[in-house]
Amino acid sequence: MYMIFESQQIVYSLEDNWDELVSITFVNAENYLSLSSLAYEDEIGIEINDQTNCISALKSGFKYEFAETSIHFTIENPIIQNNVPDLKFVVNFSTKDADKLKSAVNALVGK
Repeated sequence: MYMIFESQQIVYSLEDNWDELVSITFVNAENYLSLSSLAYEDEIGIEINDQTNCISALKSGFKYEFAETSIHFTIENPIIQNNVPDLKFVVNFSTKDADKLKSAVNALVGK
């Protein structure tokens, strides 16, 4: 089962710093879903609405696929899973965000 997140805005860390830190935060009126990674680390951190609702996984365990206006991602073998029951997410976003989001996710996983 997937957790579905309707994003109204996407906030990125500075693109000039993506060789060191990548942060992608999906925001709506009530919630946020944040993905972040350091280039020299093998982990991706995922936070939902609060630092206590988090998942940490190896970049190799972060699987994703883009559809037209959504990204589907699955977390395999989490290192830490705290207060987040779902490991499969669908984030819906505006088509105007697609190209930058693809670049950011590729940078997030080190591609």
